[in-house]
Amino acid sequence: MTERKKQEEFLCELKTNKKLVKSKIIRFKNNRWQNIKSIPYKNKAGDWISIERFPLIKSEYAKFELRYFEIASGGSSSLEYHNHIHVVICLKGKGKLKLGNKIKILRYLDIAYIAPNEIHQLLNPYKEPFGFLCIVDKERDKPVEIKD
Repeated sequence: MTERKKQEEFLCELKTNKKLVKSKIIRFKNNRWQNIKSIPYKNKAGDWISIERFPLIKSEYAKFELRYFEIASGGSSSLEYHNHIHVVICLKGKGKLKLGNKIKILRYLDIAYIAPNEIHQLLNPYKEPFGFLCIVDKERDKPVEIKD
C-alpha cells in the first residue's frame, strides 16, 4: 500500500464518485478523534521536531482541508513561507507563533491568520503539548523552508 493510500485510509473523507449526500461525525474520545491516525508531518526530513499531524477533513467537494497538529514540549514546525493562507486555532496548551521577526503567544481558542508569503513557524517551549487546528486550501503551493 502506498504512503498516500495509508494516509487516506485515516481521513474523514467520503469516498464517492457521486454527489456528496451523507454527513459524518468523528467522535473525540480518550484525547483522540476516533479512527484518525497520525501521519508524518512532512514527507522528507527537515528542521522540525516532535510534531504530529492528524488529517481530519478532506473531500473532493470541499475547497479546504482541516488538520490537527500537536507539538510536544520543545518541538516546532518548519520555518517556512508559501503563497497560500492558513488559519491556526489553538485547542490545547499554548504555543508560540513566529511571524517574520515577531513572536506571538497562542492560547486556548486564539486564532491566527497567516498571510501569503509570511515567514512563520509554530513552536512549543512549554511543558504541556501545544495542539491546534489548521485550515488550508485544498489546492495549495508547496512551502519554501528557511534554514536558521
